Amino acid sequence: MTRPSIRYAVFAACIVLAGAPGCFLGNGGGDNPQYALASVVRREIRSVINSNGIIEPADRTDIYAPIDGMVTGLESREGTEVRQGQLLMRLESKPLQTALAEARAGLLEARIQARTVMAGASREELTAADSTISETELQWKQQREDLDREEDLLKKGATTGAAVEAMRKEIRLLELRLDSLRQKKQALLNRYSPEEKELSQSKVEELTRQAALLEQQVQMGSILVPRSGILYMLAVKAGSFAGRGTLLAQVYEPGKVRLRAYVDEPDLGRIAERQQVLVEWDGMPGKQWTAVVEQPARQVVALGNRSVGNVICAVEGNPKELIPNLNVKIQIVTATKADALVVPRTAVFNQDGQPTVLLFDGKSVVPRRVSLGLVTTQDIEILQGVAEGDRVAVNPGEASAR
Repeated sequence: MTRPSIRYAVFAACIVLAGAPGCFLGNGGGDNPQYALASVVRREIRSVINSNGIIEPADRTDIYAPIDGMVTGLESREGTEVRQGQLLMRLESKPLQTALAEARAGLLEARIQARTVMAGASREELTAADSTISETELQWKQQREDLDREEDLLKKGATTGAAVEAMRKEIRLLELRLDSLRQKKQALLNRYSPEEKELSQSKVEELTRQAALLEQQVQMGSILVPRSGILYMLAVKAGSFAGRGTLLAQVYEPGKVRLRAYVDEPDLGRIAERQQVLVEWDGMPGKQWTAVVEQPARQVVALGNRSVGNVICAVEGNPKELIPNLNVKIQIVTATKADALVVPRTAVFNQDGQPTVLLFDGKSVVPRRVSLGLVTTQDIEILQGVAEGDRVAVNPGEASAR
């Protein structure tokens, strides 16, 4: 590099570089380097990361299969609008339907049995028992009256003792029969014990719970849309089998989307929450959307031949034109300064380990060490070493190599 004492003559007319006027310097002899000059200007500078990303639903609702079953009654397609409570599909489970039918049959049988147990003997049985007892009591009463008369006749000698004894035996037989009939009636009344009645009632209650549970599971096979929106993803087809817990579909509200930005690993350290993100889509050239960093990357993953972090960004304004799975270009603004001293990035070089520029003093260029601020792909902020309006050499290394 030439020493600072060497002077240069103006070689060419002034030109404009990086938005600032400049000129070429040299002695015209061909041995000394020629420099393009750029002015130090004061303006806004932004440090950005350029990358790409994909649009995703921000408030997605996942619909899972509550039972095992075959998919039927599927009429909606991906991308169509659905309403809350609308029937989306049915899951038919033959084992569940068979189990429900068996449970209902068993419950009906148990209820009939319980009704018999709880009621005890029937009215017909009790009426017949009471009739037989009454008839026997009437016979016993008649026989008793006849015996009294026969005993009076025996006292008068008008009958024999054998006849009286025969009537007494007949009465004892009637009394034994009457006791037996009364015991049978009591047995009818006590046909089922309290324990048997409790067991029968418990069986009915248990079968009722089983039938209700199976009924609920069968009804769960009718899959209803949980919220109004767009059917974002449909994971099953009519006639396919879906196991319990299988993802069936996803619904989201139009406009409520987020951005998954793919940021290369070396740039992840510059990402922070609330940073502004500018979004562009090739499908609508010239239009730009704004987002903000909501969640910096939590891990690095492979994306093709890149190592990236997934940075989640909230898209502002609920833009309905940004639909899920759109691939977009993004620009993350990592730092901004509104009133900075700026020079082209190519004006700064390293001398003895220090950032340096070649400052034009009106006749020649002299090295000037500077302190740097924000750095972009095109510009660098100068904190100390130059002033607004100063002119510095651009690409000094290339000029020296000529």
